[in-house]
Amino acid sequence: MDPNMLFCLPEGDALFNPLNTMFIQMACILVFSQFFYLFLKPCGQAGPVAQILAGIVLSLLTIIQKVHDFFLQKDSASYYIFFSFLLRTCFMFLIGLELDLDFMKRNLKNSIVITLGSLLSCAIIWIPFLLFLVRFLHIKGDFLTLYVAFLVTLSNTASPVVIRSIIDWKLHTSEIGRLAISCGLFIEVTNIFIYTMVISYISGKMVGDIFAYTFATVVIIFINRFLASWLPKRNPKEKYLSKAETLAFFILILIIALTIESSNINSTGFVFLIGLMFPRQGKTYRTLINRLSYPIHEFVLPVYFGYIGFRFSVHSLTTRHFLALVMTVALSMVAKLLGVLCACLFLKIPKKYWLFLSAILSVKGHIGLVLLDSNLTYKKWFTPILHDTFIATLVITTLLSGVISSLLLRMQEKGFSHQKTSLESHDTKEELRVLTCVYGVRQARGLISLVSALNGVSSSPFTPYLMHLIPLSKKRKTELLYHELDEDGGNSNGGDDEFGTNEGLEINDSIDSFTRDRKVMIREVKLVALMENMHEEICNGSEDLRVSIVFLPFHKHQRIDGKTTDDGEAFRDMNRKVLKQAQCSVGIFVDRNITGFHQLHGFESVQHVAALFFGGPDDREALSLCQWLINNPQIHLTIIQFVADGSETENLVGDAVTKENNDVLMEIVGNDQTNDETDRTFLEEYYNRYVTTGQVGFIEKRVSNGEQTLTILREIGEMYSLFVVGKNRGDCLMTSGMNDWEECPELGTVGDFLASSNMDVNASVLVVQRHRHSFDIFVDE
Repeated sequence: MDPNMLFCLPEGDALFNPLNTMFIQMACILVFSQFFYLFLKPCGQAGPVAQILAGIVLSLLTIIQKVHDFFLQKDSASYYIFFSFLLRTCFMFLIGLELDLDFMKRNLKNSIVITLGSLLSCAIIWIPFLLFLVRFLHIKGDFLTLYVAFLVTLSNTASPVVIRSIIDWKLHTSEIGRLAISCGLFIEVTNIFIYTMVISYISGKMVGDIFAYTFATVVIIFINRFLASWLPKRNPKEKYLSKAETLAFFILILIIALTIESSNINSTGFVFLIGLMFPRQGKTYRTLINRLSYPIHEFVLPVYFGYIGFRFSVHSLTTRHFLALVMTVALSMVAKLLGVLCACLFLKIPKKYWLFLSAILSVKGHIGLVLLDSNLTYKKWFTPILHDTFIATLVITTLLSGVISSLLLRMQEKGFSHQKTSLESHDTKEELRVLTCVYGVRQARGLISLVSALNGVSSSPFTPYLMHLIPLSKKRKTELLYHELDEDGGNSNGGDDEFGTNEGLEINDSIDSFTRDRKVMIREVKLVALMENMHEEICNGSEDLRVSIVFLPFHKHQRIDGKTTDDGEAFRDMNRKVLKQAQCSVGIFVDRNITGFHQLHGFESVQHVAALFFGGPDDREALSLCQWLINNPQIHLTIIQFVADGSETENLVGDAVTKENNDVLMEIVGNDQTNDETDRTFLEEYYNRYVTTGQVGFIEKRVSNGEQTLTILREIGEMYSLFVVGKNRGDCLMTSGMNDWEECPELGTVGDFLASSNMDVNASVLVVQRHRHSFDIFVDE
């Protein structure tokens, strides 16, 4: 390429060259897409629809001769192809980095079956239709490459469009959203493999190159693993890697990608594999996610989607081609619908997801476009008119699929909303998603201990999140933005201490220690907000992450001498507001890490935990949470049931019955069942499942008033390192009078006593409140 053009120097009297106009085109796409998204977002449309529309508008403007000459200059195609390759390399590497591997492993069968169903249905339907199309459009050339191009281009799913749409709809943390992403990636990788194998068979030259590049990719993966562990050791006190160190990874990826592309082989699958196999822990991973996520999702992908729409052109199509276009779009969506429906029926996926899955997996425009423009020497049937027909088909199908998907979501909004907002009806075989909130390393260590205890050694899915709360002061001494203060771990204005960077470094070290020992990844989220708005951000975050319970730190902490220190009323008010507004269950953790509950990972000592049961929905929720503690060999759980003296409650030991079908702890009770009967049924099921098998200890204490309850709590205060108890239990005779000296009502009567520094209790305390709106019959404020 001419160096003058490469460095943006005008040629002759020209004011612009293709590189300048390409950047102007990117700016126009971003502006137009924001304009369209402003109107389409309230209708539920995802970002890619607005961005593709922006590209189409820009393409239609090229009807004007001056606009055409400006955007489509000499050699402009080379610039567009090269920069689309750079954009594609960046976001495919990020997609591999961000992919939820644990979910994909658990749902490997579902993804493969849906992928095969989709491809087989398209392959069968395209054979007779393509025979008709060859005669209808008078296509001449090699039928095999034409069929493969049709199959790959029109049966493919554009995974970047799926991912970006799922994120915009806030389904990326849901089961169906992650399944759609997994299926989209499987379909795309499978189509790349099929196309590459056919072209290599026809050429007879690419097989050796493919094996060589596969070996080179494996070498790059091992080099990345070495660098990911070695680079953080060079500057252990820095929060992130330097920009130069980050650049080293991109140089390696670009070298291998450019080399592969130079041999007319698509590099997308190789780059995705490099991102997929990148180590998912430590400073290096956090640095790449931190520096790639925002620019790629906010700039790279919108420009790429806009470029898809920019290629839309129907000026040269005849009436026959328009008819073929309509039939191809219709058959493309019908074929995908039939394949996905059959797969969902076989997998017994709920019916409410069938149409949505088939619609979202019909979006196209990524690999289809790339493969359509490659290996033209082997496509003797290729003509500009047929090319424009293909492009128009991809663009129209993607727009229709996006609109249909959003309409289905709006029609079934309740069916796609977060359902698992409490733990009582949560099966332990299902994924447990928890959010721990911390505002310093002191709270992080205690709550990571709790997360470690919940994980245990069970094979049940477990997804913990840690939200680092960083209060933003109203008046600041510096004019720098937050990300400028936090970049590279420091600045000269003292912003690190103010914005929690040093705390963040120690929190990261604690997370890395847990990940190494437990082999479970804690996903870290940073929340910077005004203190008075912090509770709203936490509640919104819990909904977006679809967690079943949020853990908050108590606003007091234990000093070295064993006494407690108040961290401030602001944090106490935040806890109260979260308890009131959270759309899931909430736990407040009183951490006494010196005398109470200690970190489990890395140690072999056994922790004795007591679950106090008085009755009521909160106590049932606390006991339900303890199910995830049972499978931990370092936890010995004991249930202590408090029974009102003189009541007619029967002894559970005599009524213990082994049940054959005990997969679900408790069935939803009828509305006519009283609260006492619900407690009885729940506790009996719990006893039969865990106590009779010897997994859990059980003690019954009979009391007649709150004073006797206090006496028992003092007696057992030194026997356990952690107490788990519900917050409220209504008008309870066993706790009567205990709230006369209550200091912290947000902990409930029992929790407040156990957390008080004036009592002889040195154990940590976890107070649990059930989601107040999950079942109206369980509300007892």
